[in-house]
Amino acid sequence: TPSAFTPKGSRKPLAGGWQLKHPRLLAALPVIALCLAAWTALAPLQFGGATSYVITTGTSMLPRYHAGDLVLLRHEPSYRVGEVAGYHNAQLGVTVMHRIIAVEGGRYYFKGDNNNFTDSYHPTAAEIVGAEWVHLPGWGNLLLTLRAPG
Repeated sequence: TPSAFTPKGSRKPLAGGWQLKHPRLLAALPVIALCLAAWTALAPLQFGGATSYVITTGTSMLPRYHAGDLVLLRHEPSYRVGEVAGYHNAQLGVTVMHRIIAVEGGRYYFKGDNNNFTDSYHPTAAEIVGAEWVHLPGWGNLLLTLRAPG
């Protein structure tokens, strides 16, 4: 039977005879689980995650993508013709995000939707960063403003 006086830090009785020493920790577990799930889904590759972030520039992917959009790319086991993907262009030293138009001899051929020419660089699957996972129009400009206000 519980006494009228319970010393600070003592365990609180629960059903079945179990006692919980830190009830606040139990209340925090759903928040911790949510944070871990968000980190797993959104963590950048540089920090051990599976997501790459691209802020679009130029007009090569109009009308779907505009300069300043934010696109999250995820690595896929394989990539299909017609899919939008980002690849590391070794000639330019940047990530290019265009549509896959062909796959031949282990090389992927890309073209911007608004371009009348194909990309001159043909990456291998190992050079593909990922396929479009999430498209956030205008969010790239917002991130750039927050990073360097003024």
